[in-house]
Amino acid sequence: MNTTDKKLADAQAAAAVSMAEARESACEAKTAVTDAASAAKESAADKLGDIKDAAADKLGDIKEAAADKLGDIKDAAADKLGDIKDAAADKLGDIKDAAADKLGDIKDAAADKFGDIKDAAADKLGDVKEKGSDILDKVKGFAADILHKGAAGAENLADKLDN
Repeated sequence: MNTTDKKLADAQAAAAVSMAEARESACEAKTAVTDAASAAKESAADKLGDIKDAAADKLGDIKEAAADKLGDIKDAAADKLGDIKDAAADKLGDIKDAAADKLGDIKDAAADKFGDIKDAAADKLGDVKEKGSDILDKVKGFAADILHKGAAGAENLADKLDN
């Protein structure tokens, strides 16, 4: 074997070893990249989970604060509506009392007027009754006079007929 062949064989052997080392180095690099990518993925997932948990906590705090504010608003509105209801009831009571007083005044005034009308009618009826009684007395007197004169005339006629 000559030196050229030997150098060629050595170069081929060295190239084969370099190739094997290159493959091994590539496999190690691939494993390192895969491990680094998995670690980055896991780290990113952990970070996203932390962000998600923090956001959920913050949203829970916001929701709770909003519920408290809405509860306060509801309570304040209920108090105001109660105040308005009480004020309206007081005003309606005042209106009712004022209307009852006015109706009482109207009733009293009407009773007075009807009493005056009744008294005036009774007075007029008394006057009519008195005048009617006077007329009746005059008619009775006139009738008595006529009957008396008729009786006297009948006696005169009877006397004249007897004679």
